[in-house]
Amino acid sequence: MKSYELTVGGKAYKVDIEQFDGRRGLVKVDGRPYEIELQATPEAATTPEFSPARIREAAPLAPESPAAPGTTVPGGGEVVAPMPGMILEIMVSVGDLVQVGTPVIKMEAMKMENEIPAPVEGSVKEIRVKVGDNVSTDDVMMVIA
Repeated sequence: MKSYELTVGGKAYKVDIEQFDGRRGLVKVDGRPYEIELQATPEAATTPEFSPARIREAAPLAPESPAAPGTTVPGGGEVVAPMPGMILEIMVSVGDLVQVGTPVIKMEAMKMENEIPAPVEGSVKEIRVKVGDNVSTDDVMMVIA
């Protein structure tokens, strides 16, 4: 789990990222759980600003069982591009075992390097991109099962 301090309108919030597949995830803001979904906007391709995340309050989260990490993240074992960009590095190989949140692909988008995490625990079954490829939002870049 990664933790950040986010300031909005002069007020600081503690944000814990519990699960994130590059597009959807579960976060806690000051201890309160939320489901988030990042959506690109037409302006995102031309400006260096991030589009706002669509956030809705989640039902209280039950304690996670040891066998459950990553199994409820939408999209299953597909690693999808969260935004248009170019592949800079493939950080794993077919057959590698990965945990939820393990960085698997590094891509450049909006003049920033972004590490894309594994959405599920498992073995890398297929890599559909190579270094230098340009991807669009929601392109499947890798399959983990």
